[in-house]
Amino acid sequence: MIETSATSMVSSLQCLGIRRGDVVSVVGAGGKTTLVYRLAGEACAAGLRVLVTTTTHMGTLPEATTGPLLVEEEGCGTAAVVAALAEAGRATLLGRRLRPDKLEGVAPGRVDELCASADLTLVEADGARGRSLKVPASHEPVLPRLTSLVVVVAALDVLGEPLTEERIHRLELVSAASGTTVGEAVDEDTIVSCLRYARGYPSRLRSGTRAAVFLNKVEDAERRGAALRIARRVVPPYGLVAAGSASGEAVRMWP
Repeated sequence: MIETSATSMVSSLQCLGIRRGDVVSVVGAGGKTTLVYRLAGEACAAGLRVLVTTTTHMGTLPEATTGPLLVEEEGCGTAAVVAALAEAGRATLLGRRLRPDKLEGVAPGRVDELCASADLTLVEADGARGRSLKVPASHEPVLPRLTSLVVVVAALDVLGEPLTEERIHRLELVSAASGTTVGEAVDEDTIVSCLRYARGYPSRLRSGTRAAVFLNKVEDAERRGAALRIARRVVPPYGLVAAGSASGEAVRMWP
């Protein structure tokens, strides 16, 4: 476990069981990028060198959040990554600029090559187009081989909302996995079924890879109650569940 003072600034790291040396792949829907940078900020504050990257796509963020932004297509190779980590303590590495507000990630094998340069590597390894819940397609997520922890994100603002493309990514897969019909209200059973779906995220885990769930947008008593009930139903296949706000407080829900 990462050794830090017991303050809210490190709660997300501790709640998710993140350790020095981990390669953490964040997947799912409903706050992945925000959570990745929350974790990066906490780890950097704890004195760790943190590499942030993606194997899919990522929007641009201010350097105050990302650390130095390095783009491989623009000539930023391994030496630039090592130098940025030594100087700033964290850096974001992306592959190329698709447009001013969207950058392409790097190959998973490249993440494997670079992770030894950092004390902690955080990878956004999935896409959800801003939705709150998803079940992965057959080609998703894009996990580096050296991933040691997979964190599946789901946002509980979807509870009570209709099962439509407004909040759901891979609508047909979510409906098939959960038995919730299109247009029907999403309930706790829907979320549990998606997280536990045998052909979903649990099937993507390699032997020895730890797995956790982060239930996002849990900021009042009603959603905390829902998060606790969901958490008790998804351990196993996941090792633990945390809940809270990807940009703020988090608590370990179960076990």
